[in-house]
Amino acid sequence: MSRTTRSILHTSSSVTRSRPRRSARLQPAHSHTTIASGINNIGAHLADEQSYNSMKVLELCALLRERGLPISGTKSTLVERLTSNDELHTPSPTNDTAKHAVINAILPKSKRTKVEYQEAEKATQSASSARAPSRCDCLPRTRELQLISKATNNHLVVIGVDEAGRGPLAGPVVAAAAIVPTNIQGIIDSKKITKEEERERIYEELIASPGIRYAVAVISAQRIDEINILQATLEGMKMAVLGLMNMDSSSNNNHQEDNNKSNVVSAERLDLSYVVTGRNDSHESETNLSNNGSGYYALIDGNKVPKDMPCASESLVKGDGREYSIGAASILAKVTRDRLMHEYDKIYPMYNLSQHKGYPTEAHRSAVMKYGASPIHRRTFAPLKSMEFDEQGNVIR
Repeated sequence: MSRTTRSILHTSSSVTRSRPRRSARLQPAHSHTTIASGINNIGAHLADEQSYNSMKVLELCALLRERGLPISGTKSTLVERLTSNDELHTPSPTNDTAKHAVINAILPKSKRTKVEYQEAEKATQSASSARAPSRCDCLPRTRELQLISKATNNHLVVIGVDEAGRGPLAGPVVAAAAIVPTNIQGIIDSKKITKEEERERIYEELIASPGIRYAVAVISAQRIDEINILQATLEGMKMAVLGLMNMDSSSNNNHQEDNNKSNVVSAERLDLSYVVTGRNDSHESETNLSNNGSGYYALIDGNKVPKDMPCASESLVKGDGREYSIGAASILAKVTRDRLMHEYDKIYPMYNLSQHKGYPTEAHRSAVMKYGASPIHRRTFAPLKSMEFDEQGNVIR
């Protein structure tokens, strides 16, 4: 081998030995530094909208996820959602909580140190098991705050609207409209409140909260049979909103509507449909707005808005699990209807209405076959619609 050849081979070997490993070349040298910098400085990003705008989308999503908020949308939407949430929940999450939220969202488990992994797991478990005492465990007011921020002089009252009782064979459908200025612990997705006593507790706290105004519309089974359940539900929602607005416009009339004996929900009432109202004026609330609809905006659970609504309105699919005011209205509607069904159970004990609230359980259907239909049964619902009854409600065939 010539001297020249040996020199070339030696040079090539030196280059090979000095070349970094493939895994090291594929790993960006600045990635850990950049993420660590973002994590360590995350506390500064919780102050205002300008700080949120300086964050990356992944960091914003991490904070939204930690607060239990939606993470979909453009960056501007994410920033608006976070700033709106900050106005409701103070103080913001601690630096450590936010830091670990970013670790969980950005840094893969395989890239974490053992300490980072353990701290992030501990923070995740802690966040899921308990909330900071200063933060309310309730639904956000995301859409409500968006609407208010765009209103002239921020002067807008947002009404939450929901219903209860569309599916049962017996009893009314109940719709509620609510204006709730204060946050109440436990106003969450109504479907997650499975215990009746818990709904009752939240209901009592809700109607006693400062500044609340609400209206509940009760649409009877007879009315449901006349116009169908969808139209009856929409009619009830419209009646509840209108009743609430009318109550606001007459709020200085010595609370006459509150003292009216007819302003009660009762199983003894034979009205095809009626509205009751209530409020707590223990502190100064925004009343005396025009009842022509200006100054009000209704957020309605579902995918339909009733025709000829008395104010601007929009529907939100699964709104009772997304928006605070709708969640509050859903609890008002649900508890009101459940209480009615307990009253009806005393009048018609053979159907056991307190147990199933009129829903088409096997026991309820069997009771209808045995005892016939009561005046509060919906004759247009299966299996009743295929049955024939005499004037007393007894089954003919």
